[in-house]
Amino acid sequence: MSQLLVNALIAGSLAALIAGGLSLVYGTLGVFNLALGQMVLFGGYMTWWLHQEMHLPLIVSILGGLGSGALLSWFTFEVFVEPFWKRHRFLPIVTTIALSMILDGLIPLLFEDRPRSILSGPKTMLNVADTVISVEQVILISFTMSILILFAYTLHATPVGRKIRAVVQHSHAAESLGIRAVQLNRIIFILSGVLAACGGIFQGIDQNLSPTFAFPITIKAYAAIIAGGKGHFWGAVFCAYLIALFEQLAIGIPWFGGAYINAGYQQSVALVVIILFLLWKPTGLFVARSRAA
Repeated sequence: MSQLLVNALIAGSLAALIAGGLSLVYGTLGVFNLALGQMVLFGGYMTWWLHQEMHLPLIVSILGGLGSGALLSWFTFEVFVEPFWKRHRFLPIVTTIALSMILDGLIPLLFEDRPRSILSGPKTMLNVADTVISVEQVILISFTMSILILFAYTLHATPVGRKIRAVVQHSHAAESLGIRAVQLNRIIFILSGVLAACGGIFQGIDQNLSPTFAFPITIKAYAAIIAGGKGHFWGAVFCAYLIALFEQLAIGIPWFGGAYINAGYQQSVALVVIILFLLWKPTGLFVARSRAA
């Protein structure tokens, strides 16, 4: 059981990075970015290419991967989101699906259709209280916690964070108070792309990257947002860890008279979460408060 909890912490940290940024985008813009999984992979693949092919230091490669994620998210916002969001907030669903299809063809073309790992060679493993975890995973979990703490400070203790929360609660009222909501939306969308790239780098260091990972990543992130409450940052983060725990329990403990569920069904947990919450609690566990103007 302790190993399952550690595995859930690792998988949940990856999902929390992605779902947290995505929840801010939904809270401010009210749009779903269905090219999210491909953006995650693009940041991870760029880091792999810089480190393994260009032989740059790991830190420089990671910064390059984050920069590429920011650039791709800026391009996505300017071309596939902002022009259509002005007309109807559901139109970006169609345009980001188109972008995801473009990236699905572009990523294998640029990086080849086979698994890639950012770090080569065996990992250093630690045995702690009947659990096994690598040093790299400890660093990745610590990095994720640091990012979340930084977000907490930014959202709740800085002028920028107060502006973000004002736009999330009521964008029109925020604009009437002089907050430039459009520019703030652009910044938040780019920030979500950087967090997506962090997720890709996390995946590439922890295991490996493959073009087939895009869809499961997208589904898990949206499951966390729907379960946590659309636009609720901390609800999405909490549910990302919760869904990761359910995934581990689904295949890690015996069910139905001692039989184990096939590991291939693990990705179905997020789909089940989406269906159940949409049927019985579509507002999510944590409803983001809004103010009437």
